[in-house]
Amino acid sequence: MSAVSEKEPVGVADPAQAPEGQAPTPLAEPATTAPAPATDTPPNDDTTNKPAPQQQQEQPLTADSVPTDAKREADLQSAERDKETVEEFQYLLEKSQHLFSGLSDLPEIGSKYWQPHFQRTFEVYTKLWKFQNQHRLLLENPVHYGLKRWEVGEIASKIGQLYYRYYLRTSETNYLHEAFVFYDAIRERNYFRGELSMKNSALMIKKLRYYARFIVVCLQMNSTGMMLQLLEEVKSLVEVYATVFNPVDKMEWALVVKEMALFMQAVCGPVPVDDAGVTLPASYRLVPRRGRVEKEPKFRLQEALVVGNRPTQIKFSELTLDMYYVLQMLERESSVNPMGAAPSEGAVSAEPSATGISESVRSPDMLESASSAAQEPNADATRSDSTEIKPKEKTEDTDRATRRPNPHKYVLYQPTVSQVLVYLANAFREIGDQGCVLLYLSSDGSRIDSETSHGYIGGIATSRRGQGDSTHDRTTDLLINTVHPADLVPFTRKPLFLIVESSCSSTYSNMPNLFNQPMLALLSPTMYPIHMNSGIYTFFLHSPLVAFCALSQITTMDAIRWAHVDRLFGEFEDCVWEFVSQISDTRVRRFFGDDFLRQIVVRHVVCCVVLGMHREFTRKEHLPQASPELFAQIAEEAELIRKARAIIDECGVAEMYRLEENIGSPAPVTDTGLST
Repeated sequence: MSAVSEKEPVGVADPAQAPEGQAPTPLAEPATTAPAPATDTPPNDDTTNKPAPQQQQEQPLTADSVPTDAKREADLQSAERDKETVEEFQYLLEKSQHLFSGLSDLPEIGSKYWQPHFQRTFEVYTKLWKFQNQHRLLLENPVHYGLKRWEVGEIASKIGQLYYRYYLRTSETNYLHEAFVFYDAIRERNYFRGELSMKNSALMIKKLRYYARFIVVCLQMNSTGMMLQLLEEVKSLVEVYATVFNPVDKMEWALVVKEMALFMQAVCGPVPVDDAGVTLPASYRLVPRRGRVEKEPKFRLQEALVVGNRPTQIKFSELTLDMYYVLQMLERESSVNPMGAAPSEGAVSAEPSATGISESVRSPDMLESASSAAQEPNADATRSDSTEIKPKEKTEDTDRATRRPNPHKYVLYQPTVSQVLVYLANAFREIGDQGCVLLYLSSDGSRIDSETSHGYIGGIATSRRGQGDSTHDRTTDLLINTVHPADLVPFTRKPLFLIVESSCSSTYSNMPNLFNQPMLALLSPTMYPIHMNSGIYTFFLHSPLVAFCALSQITTMDAIRWAHVDRLFGEFEDCVWEFVSQISDTRVRRFFGDDFLRQIVVRHVVCCVVLGMHREFTRKEHLPQASPELFAQIAEEAELIRKARAIIDECGVAEMYRLEENIGSPAPVTDTGLST
């Protein structure tokens, strides 16, 4: 998932080249610089007997000087080794900073251009973390280097950022989990402490940025409890920052905290709580259901382009609610659970693999340094600080995950038309013969009323950034800054799966299929009688259970009933799949070979059934559509309506739904006005 831009500087020779399974040979450990014991000197006294001076005279002068010279030579060698150790650390630190700063300048398209740079950056940070861990005592000594605790935290924070950026590039959630492990360890060990005692505003800014990044990672992992804790902590930090340092950017940080709070409320608010006020658990990523997984589906979703351009929708970190929901929807639920787990032993994995940096991601062991352990009486000084790179043992689950990864995603917030077309063209180029591109568009509508439109009839509006002052009239501006259905026709030469959340979604309903390739467009309602923070249709694709609760104004539910309703929704989706799997259109059926696309289609039908039964959704414009329209009749099946009624009765919201009426034929209307 490419949501950030990074650049690649010229790499330096890699000192971490070693045989597989063997760590790079580090420099020699620094010798202990404890004072040497004093040598015995003969007393200079007149009462001393004469044999002693005779013994002293019998010893040659050079014999006394031999141990003294050896000690001096040993001290010189030890000092030289200490100097070399500090120089090696400085070299690795500068090299890591140089490579890390280059990440921002890397191209966002073309993995062959950015993967080698990430590879080198992982390798250098592996060696840096191992090196500072082995030589922490020496490096913390002010005589040699004076390594501060917050500097160790900054290295760990950079490694966490490195993992998160690679997650954005690859969409593999194991890298997201590793980022969480590092950020959590930094907080647990309080590496950025002391910013007030040192009166260091720069250190406070580093700490605030770390918190912002940690919250984004927790948001992606749906760690609600941790998000709320971090939000309270960062609020307190911003207040202290504004009071103590009175900086010029205090209003900007206050705005960031406000955006965090609003976004968390929008994400967590629709989820019901139990009687104790605890948010009920819900799964948002793909969880394969029994009876749906094929042995080895050849056709799969390889590339996804997620476009968001709703300036009025709640956002955080250039991520609107609609975009956030879709990103979660296009990832598999991982079995890894790092919540509360300590960082694993090992190093930043840099083993090359076919899918990216490594098949196994090992985080460095963030144990306290030997000097810190010595200061703590209860510290376990016998813990191993091994940082050797160890490839993960392959298992059947690992092989399956490698064969069937999450689709690669591009995330574009308020892009221009040219950006949408460039990224779409690159995704089109990257997929193979059995691959598919998913394009998700969430934006305000743009309708063109012109008799000479030649197929450019409107669609979703895009940003006008970088165009300067316009000299065109409004109609021309709309025509230029809109992704029209005709713009997408060249990309139908390969399988295209389109999802549109917009008031003008219906303009994509009649796209011509000129190249006889699989093509399916799922289109949101053009009007919503009920207002929500996000698109209701996208919400249903994300989580039908939570969307139904939000639509039905359900805020509390006991845990037992919640589990039962969750099971009923699972049965509902299974029943929908039984009908969907009987569709005879061979081109559309190809999409069912992919887990993600199959789940999206099933949830599209679920949304059609539920909205069609709701008393507020009475017009044709209130219901989703598809092109080709293969699911309208399925949504009218009596068995599906019975499943929906069972859920409605279980939740006790029958007064909000039409349980005795036919849901398939809302009253036709001629007004096609846009939603507000």
